[in-house]
Amino acid sequence: MEEDAENVVARCDKCQRYANNMHRPAELLHTVISPRPFMKWEMDIVGPLPQDKEKVQFLLVLRDYFSKWVEAGALKQKRLGKSKGNWPEELPGVLWAYRTTAKTATGETPFSLVYGSEALIPVEIGEPSTRFTLATEESNDEELRTNLDLLEQRREASLIRMEAQKQIIERYYNRKAHLRYFKIGDFIRKKVFQSTKTTGAGKLNPNWEGPYKVRGIIGKGAYELETMDDKVLPSSWNVVHLKKYPRSGIVQL
Repeated sequence: MEEDAENVVARCDKCQRYANNMHRPAELLHTVISPRPFMKWEMDIVGPLPQDKEKVQFLLVLRDYFSKWVEAGALKQKRLGKSKGNWPEELPGVLWAYRTTAKTATGETPFSLVYGSEALIPVEIGEPSTRFTLATEESNDEELRTNLDLLEQRREASLIRMEAQKQIIERYYNRKAHLRYFKIGDFIRKKVFQSTKTTGAGKLNPNWEGPYKVRGIIGKGAYELETMDDKVLPSSWNVVHLKKYPRSGIVQL
């Protein structure tokens, strides 16, 4: 009876749609290394955030893989917009604090890896530091030239540090991986995202949608999907958001 019940649940359409999300990695970690600043960027959209006066709710964030330098702006109606709300006004200060804080991955601040020297932060002017009080235009120019001469050495040391840290993270991540592979023609379910949830459904919204068919294998856990009537889905989809759909013997409850 237990075996029959498991088989029924495994092929039950509604059971699959409302099944819990899977959190274990379904693919080995693929690290990305950039050998020099601003060669590779990552982009993400953060939100929804509390609305400001101009109804801005999202933040577009870009980060350089090497230096960890960050650019960000308020996002409104598919474009960057200037707004007078609370959190958009705080954004420049937050970015400055991030750029002048040393990162574990590199051991350096993003500012120093980009410009070759550390920034003079406002507190060093309000409460004068030795660096501020003893600085002259001539000594500052000389120090800047020295820092630029040593910049490549500093970047090389940061690159070695990043590579070592990524290897540690990769080993830890891969130990938890529960690998899943699909082949062309397989039927699968796709995770429901915030943008595809039914409005007002709340907790009653299903966690999985589909079924879809695997149209192509992009590589590194990425797949191209199509609907049951052969319409191709835009972009590719990572295996962590997909799970197998047992096509045969579907049971409707």
